[in-house]
Amino acid sequence: MVTTDPSDVLSTLIQRESVLYAVDVAGCEKRDIVEAVPPSRSTVDRSIRDLEAAGLVTRSPEGYRRTLLGELLLSEYYRFKAQTAELLSAGDVFAELPPTQQIDRSMLDDATIITATQATPHQPISALCALLGEAQSIRILCPAVFPQLIDACALATDNTETVEIIVTDSVVSALVDTYSDALAALKEAGADLRLLETTPSHGLVVVDRPMGSTAGLLVIDDSGGRALIRNCGDDAISWATSRLDHWRGASTPLPLAELDGEESMLR
Repeated sequence: MVTTDPSDVLSTLIQRESVLYAVDVAGCEKRDIVEAVPPSRSTVDRSIRDLEAAGLVTRSPEGYRRTLLGELLLSEYYRFKAQTAELLSAGDVFAELPPTQQIDRSMLDDATIITATQATPHQPISALCALLGEAQSIRILCPAVFPQLIDACALATDNTETVEIIVTDSVVSALVDTYSDALAALKEAGADLRLLETTPSHGLVVVDRPMGSTAGLLVIDDSGGRALIRNCGDDAISWATSRLDHWRGASTPLPLAELDGEESMLR
C-alpha cells in the first residue's frame, strides 16, 4: 500500500533523493542505479523499496522509473531547495524582519537578491536606480529618503511614459528642502506624486521595460537599504502591483501648488 502521510513521503524523498534522481523517468535497471549513486547495492535496494512504498518509483518493462507523483514532488523539492539557498544567502536580512512583514512568497521565487555589505553598502539602492534607468513606466513606493534614488526618479522621467511616486512626509520634506531640482524635474515631467501618511516598512516598485516588467522590493532599516529583491515572474509582478494599488488607495494626491508655496517659504 502506498504511503499517504506527507511527512513520511517528504522524509523518504529527502533521504532517497539521489536514488530517485538516478531512476529518471524513462526507466533503468537496478545495476544502472548502483553505478550512478554512491550507496551500496543493499542501500539502493532499501531506497527503491521505500520510494515504491511512497509511490514515487514504480517497476516498468524498461526497469525502475519515477512515477508522475515522484517527478512532480522531486521538481517541487528542487525548487524549494533553490529558494531556501537564495534566502540563506541573505539570511541576516530576513532573520531581522518581523514575521508580520507582508512579503508574498511569489516575490522570492527565482528572485535575485542584492544585499548591502560593508564594502558595498549602497549596492541595493544602486541596483534599484539602474532598474529605473531602463524603465518605460514606473510605479514606486518610497518610504525613506535615498538621495541617489530621488535623483534617479528625476532622471528617469526623461524617458518614461508614466511615473507614479508614492512618498511619505519625510520624503516630501526632503524633496522641498534639499532636492528642489529633482522636485522641479518630477513636476515638469508630470509625475503623479502622492502622499502617504503612514510609513511602510519597505519600498516597492514595478517598472515596465522593453524586455518586460520587473518588480522590486527594497528592505530598509535605520542604516539604509539592506537588500533589493528583484523578480520578473508574473506572480511577483501581480502581487507588487496589487500592493501598490493598496498604497495608492491609502494615499492622497500631492498638490503641486502647495509644494510651490512650501518651497517658497523654505527659501
